[in-house]
Amino acid sequence: MKILFCKTGFAGPISGADEVAVMYALELQRAGHSTALLLVHPPAADDILAVRLREANVPLTALASPTFSSSMATARKVAIRVMRAFKPASQLILKSRELMFNVMDRYRDACCAYLVRERPDVVHVLTPDQGAMMFIRAAHRVGVPVVYQEVGLPFHPPGFERVYERFTWVLPLCARVAVLSPLLAHETHRALPQVEFPSVLPLMSHDVRNGVQQARSAHQPVRFGFAGRLEYLKGPLQLVEAFRLLHAIEPNIELRIAGDGSQRQEIVDTLRHYGLENKCRFFGIYNRVAERSQFMGDLDVFVLPSLTEGTPNAIIEAMAHHKPIVATRVGGIPDLVSSEVGVLVPPSDPRSLSDALAKLTTDVKLRQAMGVAARKRYEELFTPQAVLPLLIDFYERVSGQSEQSNTGRISPAHPWWSFNGSH
Repeated sequence: MKILFCKTGFAGPISGADEVAVMYALELQRAGHSTALLLVHPPAADDILAVRLREANVPLTALASPTFSSSMATARKVAIRVMRAFKPASQLILKSRELMFNVMDRYRDACCAYLVRERPDVVHVLTPDQGAMMFIRAAHRVGVPVVYQEVGLPFHPPGFERVYERFTWVLPLCARVAVLSPLLAHETHRALPQVEFPSVLPLMSHDVRNGVQQARSAHQPVRFGFAGRLEYLKGPLQLVEAFRLLHAIEPNIELRIAGDGSQRQEIVDTLRHYGLENKCRFFGIYNRVAERSQFMGDLDVFVLPSLTEGTPNAIIEAMAHHKPIVATRVGGIPDLVSSEVGVLVPPSDPRSLSDALAKLTTDVKLRQAMGVAARKRYEELFTPQAVLPLLIDFYERVSGQSEQSNTGRISPAHPWWSFNGSH
Protein backbone atom coordinates (compact mmCIF):
# COMPACT_ATOMS: atom_id res chain seq x y z
CA MET A 1 0.00 0.00 0.00
CA LYS A 2 1.15 3.52 -0.82
CA ILE A 3 -0.48 6.20 1.34
CA LEU A 4 -0.02 9.95 0.83
CA PHE A 5 -0.89 12.28 3.72
CA CYS A 6 -1.71 15.88 2.77
CA LYS A 7 -1.84 19.09 4.82
CA THR A 8 -1.52 22.77 3.99
CA GLY A 9 1.43 22.96 6.38
CA PHE A 10 2.60 22.01 9.84
CA ALA A 11 0.70 24.23 12.26
CA GLY A 12 3.35 24.26 14.97
CA PRO A 13 3.75 22.47 18.29
CA ILE A 14 0.82 20.67 19.85
CA SER A 15 -1.17 20.41 16.62
CA GLY A 16 -3.41 17.37 16.80
CA ALA A 17 -3.85 17.05 13.04
CA ASP A 18 -0.09 17.24 12.45
CA GLU A 19 0.53 14.53 15.03
CA VAL A 20 -2.14 12.26 13.52
CA ALA A 21 -0.63 12.51 10.04
CA VAL A 22 2.94 11.99 11.20
CA MET A 23 2.16 9.09 13.54
CA TYR A 24 0.12 7.28 10.88
CA ALA A 25 2.89 7.79 8.33
CA LEU A 26 5.67 6.64 10.64
CA GLU A 27 3.92 3.54 11.93
CA LEU A 28 2.64 2.46 8.51
CA GLN A 29 6.18 2.84 7.17
CA ARG A 30 7.55 0.71 10.01
CA ALA A 31 4.94 -1.93 9.16
CA GLY A 32 6.28 -2.19 5.62
CA HIS A 33 3.96 0.14 3.73
CA SER A 34 5.03 3.13 1.62
CA THR A 35 4.06 6.52 3.03
CA ALA A 36 4.80 10.16 2.23
CA LEU A 37 3.65 13.64 3.25
CA LEU A 38 2.73 16.39 0.82
CA LEU A 39 2.40 19.96 2.12
CA VAL A 40 1.65 23.24 0.40
CA HIS A 41 4.03 25.23 2.61
CA PRO A 42 7.42 23.73 3.52
CA PRO A 43 8.22 23.38 7.22
CA ALA A 44 11.21 25.01 8.88
CA ALA A 45 14.40 23.01 8.55
CA ASP A 46 14.45 22.29 12.27
CA ASP A 47 10.71 21.54 12.58
CA ILE A 48 10.50 18.59 14.98
CA LEU A 49 7.92 16.76 12.86
CA ALA A 50 10.03 17.17 9.73
CA VAL A 51 13.02 15.84 11.66
CA ARG A 52 11.05 12.78 12.78
CA LEU A 53 10.00 12.08 9.20
CA ARG A 54 13.54 12.45 7.86
CA GLU A 55 14.92 10.14 10.53
CA ALA A 56 12.38 7.49 9.46
CA ASN A 57 13.03 8.06 5.71
CA VAL A 58 9.44 9.16 5.07
CA PRO A 59 9.45 11.52 2.05
CA LEU A 60 8.25 15.06 2.74
CA THR A 61 7.48 17.33 -0.22
CA ALA A 62 6.17 20.91 -0.42
CA LEU A 63 4.45 22.53 -3.40
CA ALA A 64 5.29 26.15 -2.54
CA SER A 65 8.75 27.67 -2.38
CA PRO A 66 10.17 28.62 1.03
CA THR A 67 10.33 32.26 -0.08
CA PHE A 68 6.65 32.38 -1.02
CA SER A 69 5.61 30.60 2.17
CA SER A 70 7.64 33.03 4.25
CA SER A 71 5.96 35.96 2.50
CA MET A 72 2.53 34.47 3.16
CA ALA A 73 3.37 33.99 6.84
CA THR A 74 4.43 37.62 7.10
CA ALA A 75 1.23 38.76 5.39
CA ARG A 76 -0.85 36.70 7.83
CA LYS A 77 0.88 38.35 10.81
CA VAL A 78 0.20 41.80 9.39
CA ALA A 79 -3.45 40.90 8.74
CA ILE A 80 -3.88 39.65 12.31
CA ARG A 81 -2.49 42.93 13.68
CA VAL A 82 -4.86 44.92 11.47
CA MET A 83 -7.84 42.81 12.57
CA ARG A 84 -6.96 43.40 16.21
CA ALA A 85 -6.65 47.13 15.66
CA PHE A 86 -10.04 47.49 13.92
CA LYS A 87 -12.98 45.81 15.60
CA PRO A 88 -15.35 45.77 12.60
CA ALA A 89 -13.00 43.45 10.72
CA SER A 90 -15.48 40.81 9.52
CA GLN A 91 -15.29 41.94 5.88
CA LEU A 92 -11.51 42.00 6.03
CA ILE A 93 -11.49 38.46 7.43
CA LEU A 94 -13.85 37.24 4.71
CA LYS A 95 -11.75 38.86 1.97
CA SER A 96 -8.54 37.38 3.36
CA ARG A 97 -10.11 33.92 3.45
CA GLU A 98 -11.32 34.34 -0.13
CA LEU A 99 -7.79 35.32 -1.14
CA MET A 100 -6.41 32.17 0.52
CA PHE A 101 -8.89 29.97 -1.36
CA ASN A 102 -7.69 31.49 -4.62
CA VAL A 103 -4.01 31.18 -3.70
CA MET A 104 -4.35 27.53 -2.70
CA ASP A 105 -6.23 26.63 -5.86
CA ARG A 106 -3.26 27.80 -7.92
CA TYR A 107 -1.37 24.75 -6.68
CA ARG A 108 -3.94 22.28 -7.99
CA ASP A 109 -2.13 21.57 -11.26
CA ALA A 110 1.18 21.01 -9.44
CA CYS A 111 -0.58 18.71 -7.01
CA CYS A 112 -2.17 16.75 -9.85
CA ALA A 113 1.23 16.36 -11.50
CA TYR A 114 2.68 15.04 -8.22
CA LEU A 115 -0.16 12.55 -7.83
CA VAL A 116 0.17 11.30 -11.39
CA ARG A 117 3.92 10.86 -10.94
CA GLU A 118 3.80 9.17 -7.52
CA ARG A 119 0.46 7.37 -7.95
CA PRO A 120 -0.49 6.65 -4.33
CA ASP A 121 -3.20 4.10 -3.58
CA VAL A 122 -4.97 6.50 -1.22
CA VAL A 123 -4.71 10.22 -0.46
CA HIS A 124 -5.43 11.04 3.19
CA VAL A 125 -6.26 14.72 3.86
CA LEU A 126 -6.51 16.38 7.28
CA THR A 127 -7.67 19.82 8.52
CA PRO A 128 -10.67 21.57 6.92
CA ASP A 129 -8.88 24.52 5.32
CA GLN A 130 -8.31 25.96 1.87
CA GLY A 131 -5.33 23.73 1.16
CA ALA A 132 -7.33 20.62 2.04
CA MET A 133 -9.99 21.62 -0.49
CA MET A 134 -7.30 21.87 -3.17
CA PHE A 135 -5.85 18.45 -2.29
CA ILE A 136 -9.28 16.80 -2.42
CA ARG A 137 -10.12 18.34 -5.80
CA ALA A 138 -6.74 17.35 -7.23
CA ALA A 139 -7.00 13.73 -6.06
CA HIS A 140 -10.53 13.48 -7.42
CA ARG A 141 -9.44 14.93 -10.75
CA VAL A 142 -6.71 12.32 -11.30
CA GLY A 143 -8.79 9.43 -9.98
CA VAL A 144 -6.98 8.63 -6.74
CA PRO A 145 -9.34 7.68 -3.86
CA VAL A 146 -9.24 10.44 -1.25
CA VAL A 147 -10.10 10.26 2.45
CA TYR A 148 -10.81 13.30 4.57
CA GLN A 149 -10.29 12.89 8.32
CA GLU A 150 -11.93 15.31 10.75
CA VAL A 151 -9.83 15.59 13.91
CA GLY A 152 -12.31 17.78 15.76
CA LEU A 153 -15.97 18.57 15.19
CA PRO A 154 -17.52 20.11 12.06
CA PHE A 155 -18.15 23.86 12.31
CA HIS A 156 -15.91 24.11 15.40
CA PRO A 157 -14.35 26.03 17.02
CA PRO A 158 -16.75 28.98 17.24
CA GLY A 159 -16.04 31.53 14.52
CA PHE A 160 -15.00 28.84 12.06
CA GLU A 161 -18.49 28.16 10.70
CA ARG A 162 -18.15 30.15 7.47
CA VAL A 163 -14.93 28.39 6.51
CA TYR A 164 -16.48 24.99 7.16
CA GLU A 165 -19.58 25.82 5.13
CA ARG A 166 -17.38 26.26 2.10
CA PHE A 167 -15.30 23.19 2.93
CA THR A 168 -18.40 20.98 2.81
CA TRP A 169 -18.56 21.60 -0.96
CA VAL A 170 -15.70 19.16 -1.56
CA LEU A 171 -16.72 16.42 0.88
CA PRO A 172 -18.86 14.58 -1.72
CA LEU A 173 -15.63 14.11 -3.74
CA CYS A 174 -14.14 11.98 -0.95
CA ALA A 175 -14.34 8.20 -0.99
CA ARG A 176 -14.77 8.28 2.79
CA VAL A 177 -14.93 10.76 5.65
CA ALA A 178 -13.31 9.58 8.87
CA VAL A 179 -13.25 10.78 12.48
CA LEU A 180 -11.37 9.81 15.65
CA SER A 181 -14.00 8.11 17.82
CA PRO A 182 -17.57 6.76 17.80
CA LEU A 183 -19.10 9.79 19.54
CA LEU A 184 -17.47 12.06 16.98
CA ALA A 185 -18.85 9.84 14.20
CA HIS A 186 -22.40 10.40 15.45
CA GLU A 187 -21.83 14.12 15.97
CA THR A 188 -20.29 14.52 12.52
CA HIS A 189 -23.15 12.59 10.90
CA ARG A 190 -25.61 14.90 12.66
CA ALA A 191 -23.73 17.99 11.46
CA LEU A 192 -23.14 16.63 7.93
CA PRO A 193 -26.20 14.51 7.06
CA GLN A 194 -25.36 14.79 3.37
CA VAL A 195 -22.18 12.72 3.93
CA GLU A 196 -22.16 8.95 4.39
CA PHE A 197 -21.86 7.87 8.04
CA PRO A 198 -18.18 8.49 8.97
CA SER A 199 -15.62 5.79 9.56
CA VAL A 200 -13.58 5.77 12.78
CA LEU A 201 -9.78 5.90 12.57
CA PRO A 202 -8.45 6.27 16.14
CA LEU A 203 -5.44 8.23 17.19
CA MET A 204 -2.24 6.26 17.45
CA SER A 205 0.27 7.03 20.17
CA HIS A 206 3.86 5.97 20.72
CA ASP A 207 3.86 2.68 22.56
CA VAL A 208 5.27 3.51 25.97
CA ARG A 209 6.79 0.10 26.61
CA ASN A 210 8.22 1.10 29.96
CA GLY A 211 4.93 2.62 31.04
CA VAL A 212 5.18 1.45 34.64
CA GLN A 213 3.40 3.36 37.37
CA GLN A 214 5.88 5.48 39.26
CA ALA A 215 5.25 5.21 43.00
CA ARG A 216 5.16 8.55 44.81
CA SER A 217 5.22 8.92 48.55
CA ALA A 218 1.88 9.55 50.21
CA HIS A 219 3.52 12.52 51.95
CA GLN A 220 4.47 14.24 48.70
CA PRO A 221 2.12 16.87 47.28
CA VAL A 222 -0.46 15.49 44.85
CA ARG A 223 0.68 16.71 41.47
CA PHE A 224 -1.85 17.70 38.80
CA GLY A 225 -0.70 18.23 35.21
CA PHE A 226 -2.01 19.97 32.09
CA ALA A 227 -0.51 19.75 28.59
CA GLY A 228 -1.88 21.66 25.63
CA ARG A 229 -2.23 25.07 24.05
CA LEU A 230 -2.64 27.80 26.64
CA GLU A 231 -5.69 29.16 24.87
CA TYR A 232 -9.24 29.89 25.97
CA LEU A 233 -10.83 26.77 24.44
CA LYS A 234 -8.43 24.46 26.30
CA GLY A 235 -9.66 25.87 29.61
CA PRO A 236 -6.35 26.54 31.42
CA LEU A 237 -7.84 29.39 33.46
CA GLN A 238 -10.69 27.08 34.49
CA LEU A 239 -8.01 24.74 35.84
CA VAL A 240 -6.28 27.55 37.75
CA GLU A 241 -9.58 28.53 39.39
CA ALA A 242 -10.34 24.91 40.32
CA PHE A 243 -6.81 24.56 41.71
CA ARG A 244 -7.33 27.68 43.82
CA LEU A 245 -10.60 26.34 45.24
CA LEU A 246 -9.00 23.00 46.08
CA HIS A 247 -5.88 24.57 47.57
CA ALA A 248 -8.03 26.39 50.15
CA ILE A 249 -8.97 23.02 51.70
CA GLU A 250 -6.15 20.72 50.49
CA PRO A 251 -2.91 22.75 50.40
CA ASN A 252 -0.65 19.73 49.78
CA ILE A 253 -1.07 19.93 46.00
CA GLU A 254 0.97 21.15 43.02
CA LEU A 255 0.30 22.08 39.41
CA ARG A 256 2.47 21.36 36.35
CA ILE A 257 1.71 23.01 32.99
CA ALA A 258 3.25 22.04 29.64
CA GLY A 259 2.50 24.14 26.57
CA ASP A 260 2.35 27.73 25.47
CA GLY A 261 -0.15 30.20 24.08
CA SER A 262 -1.81 33.58 24.36
CA GLN A 263 -3.13 33.01 27.90
CA ARG A 264 0.22 32.12 29.47
CA GLN A 265 0.83 35.53 31.02
CA GLU A 266 -2.75 35.74 32.30
CA ILE A 267 -2.30 32.34 33.96
CA VAL A 268 0.95 33.53 35.58
CA ASP A 269 -0.72 36.74 36.77
CA THR A 270 -3.72 34.87 38.18
CA LEU A 271 -1.53 32.43 40.10
CA ARG A 272 0.50 35.35 41.47
CA HIS A 273 -2.68 37.20 42.45
CA TYR A 274 -3.77 34.23 44.57
CA GLY A 275 -0.30 33.65 45.99
CA LEU A 276 0.00 30.30 44.23
CA GLU A 277 2.91 31.01 41.90
CA ASN A 278 5.20 28.75 43.94
CA LYS A 279 2.71 25.89 43.60
CA CYS A 280 2.89 25.84 39.79
CA ARG A 281 5.73 25.08 37.40
CA PHE A 282 5.69 25.81 33.66
CA PHE A 283 7.52 23.44 31.30
CA GLY A 284 6.92 25.08 27.93
CA ILE A 285 6.37 22.87 24.90
CA TYR A 286 7.82 19.38 24.93
CA ASN A 287 8.94 18.18 21.52
CA ARG A 288 10.65 14.88 22.19
CA VAL A 289 9.12 11.60 23.33
CA ALA A 290 11.54 11.52 26.27
CA GLU A 291 10.43 15.00 27.39
CA ARG A 292 6.79 13.99 27.23
CA SER A 293 7.46 10.80 29.19
CA GLN A 294 9.35 12.73 31.86
CA PHE A 295 6.51 15.23 32.22
CA MET A 296 3.76 12.61 32.36
CA GLY A 297 5.72 10.31 34.63
CA ASP A 298 6.05 13.00 37.30
CA LEU A 299 2.29 13.54 37.62
CA ASP A 300 -0.33 11.97 39.85
CA VAL A 301 -3.36 13.11 37.84
CA PHE A 302 -3.73 14.53 34.32
CA VAL A 303 -6.31 17.29 33.83
CA LEU A 304 -7.80 18.69 30.60
CA PRO A 305 -10.73 21.12 31.13
CA SER A 306 -11.37 21.92 27.43
CA LEU A 307 -14.50 23.74 26.31
CA THR A 308 -14.51 21.89 22.97
CA GLU A 309 -12.45 18.94 21.77
CA GLY A 310 -12.03 16.11 19.33
CA THR A 311 -9.95 13.30 20.79
CA PRO A 312 -7.00 14.88 22.61
CA ASN A 313 -3.53 13.41 22.13
CA ALA A 314 -2.56 14.57 25.61
CA ILE A 315 -5.17 12.39 27.33
CA ILE A 316 -3.97 9.33 25.43
CA GLU A 317 -0.36 10.12 26.33
CA ALA A 318 -1.33 10.38 29.99
CA MET A 319 -3.25 7.10 29.85
CA ALA A 320 -0.16 5.42 28.39
CA HIS A 321 1.72 6.53 31.50
CA HIS A 322 -0.83 5.05 33.95
CA LYS A 323 -2.36 8.43 34.84
CA PRO A 324 -5.96 8.88 35.99
CA ILE A 325 -7.79 11.55 34.01
CA VAL A 326 -10.00 14.47 35.00
CA ALA A 327 -11.52 16.08 31.91
CA THR A 328 -14.62 17.76 30.57
CA ARG A 329 -17.48 15.86 28.98
CA VAL A 330 -17.08 17.32 25.48
CA GLY A 331 -16.39 15.99 21.97
CA GLY A 332 -14.86 12.54 21.88
CA ILE A 333 -13.46 12.61 25.42
CA PRO A 334 -16.18 10.30 26.86
CA ASP A 335 -15.05 7.65 24.36
CA LEU A 336 -11.63 7.75 26.02
CA VAL A 337 -12.41 8.33 29.68
CA SER A 338 -14.76 5.85 31.31
CA SER A 339 -15.60 5.95 35.01
CA GLU A 340 -12.87 3.34 35.56
CA VAL A 341 -10.25 5.61 33.95
CA GLY A 342 -11.12 8.99 35.43
CA VAL A 343 -13.73 11.62 36.23
CA LEU A 344 -15.65 13.72 33.69
CA VAL A 345 -17.12 17.11 34.57
CA PRO A 346 -19.17 19.74 32.71
CA PRO A 347 -17.16 22.37 30.79
CA SER A 348 -16.79 25.88 32.24
CA ASP A 349 -17.54 24.64 35.75
CA PRO A 350 -14.51 25.22 38.04
CA ARG A 351 -16.42 24.08 41.12
CA SER A 352 -17.20 20.66 39.63
CA LEU A 353 -13.63 20.44 38.38
CA SER A 354 -12.32 21.24 41.84
CA ASP A 355 -14.57 18.58 43.40
CA ALA A 356 -13.23 15.98 40.96
CA LEU A 357 -9.64 16.94 41.78
CA ALA A 358 -10.45 16.74 45.49
CA LYS A 359 -11.82 13.23 45.07
CA LEU A 360 -8.54 12.02 43.59
CA THR A 361 -6.41 14.06 45.98
CA THR A 362 -7.68 12.20 49.03
CA ASP A 363 -7.92 8.67 47.58
CA VAL A 364 -4.55 7.16 46.70
CA LYS A 365 -5.98 3.72 45.96
CA LEU A 366 -8.53 5.21 43.55
CA ARG A 367 -5.75 7.06 41.69
CA GLN A 368 -3.77 3.84 41.38
CA ALA A 369 -6.75 1.79 40.20
CA MET A 370 -7.69 4.41 37.62
CA GLY A 371 -4.09 4.54 36.44
CA VAL A 372 -4.06 0.79 35.82
CA ALA A 373 -7.40 1.01 33.97
CA ALA A 374 -6.11 3.96 31.90
CA ARG A 375 -3.07 1.99 30.74
CA LYS A 376 -5.27 -1.00 29.84
CA ARG A 377 -7.62 1.19 27.79
CA TYR A 378 -4.66 2.79 26.04
CA GLU A 379 -3.34 -0.64 25.06
CA GLU A 380 -6.77 -1.69 23.80
CA LEU A 381 -7.47 1.40 21.71
CA PHE A 382 -4.42 3.47 20.82
CA THR A 383 -1.15 1.52 20.48
CA PRO A 384 0.24 0.88 16.98
CA GLN A 385 -0.50 -2.81 17.53
CA ALA A 386 -4.18 -2.02 18.11
CA VAL A 387 -4.67 0.65 15.43
CA LEU A 388 -2.53 -0.49 12.48
CA PRO A 389 -4.68 -3.51 11.49
CA LEU A 390 -7.78 -1.30 11.48
CA LEU A 391 -5.99 1.42 9.50
CA ILE A 392 -4.66 -1.00 6.87
CA ASP A 393 -8.05 -2.68 6.52
CA PHE A 394 -9.64 0.75 6.01
CA TYR A 395 -7.17 1.78 3.28
CA GLU A 396 -7.61 -1.54 1.48
CA ARG A 397 -11.37 -1.05 1.47
CA VAL A 398 -11.07 2.51 0.16
CA SER A 399 -8.58 1.56 -2.57
CA GLY A 400 -10.48 -1.59 -3.58
CA GLN A 401 -7.55 -3.86 -2.74
CA SER A 402 -9.51 -5.78 -0.11
CA GLU A 403 -11.52 -7.36 -2.96
CA GLN A 404 -8.38 -8.55 -4.77
CA SER A 405 -6.93 -10.65 -1.96
CA ASN A 406 -7.51 -12.01 1.52
CA THR A 407 -11.18 -12.72 0.94
CA GLY A 408 -11.16 -14.92 4.02
CA ARG A 409 -9.38 -12.35 6.14
CA ILE A 410 -9.96 -11.94 9.85
CA SER A 411 -11.49 -8.60 10.82
CA PRO A 412 -9.34 -6.29 12.98
CA ALA A 413 -9.92 -6.82 16.71
CA HIS A 414 -10.15 -3.10 17.51
CA PRO A 415 -13.36 -2.32 19.47
CA TRP A 416 -14.24 0.45 17.03
CA TRP A 417 -13.73 -1.59 13.83
CA SER A 418 -17.46 -2.02 13.26
CA PHE A 419 -17.71 1.69 12.41
CA ASN A 420 -15.62 0.97 9.32
CA GLY A 421 -17.47 -2.12 8.21
CA SER A 422 -21.12 -1.89 9.16
CA HIS A 423 -22.26 1.66 8.32
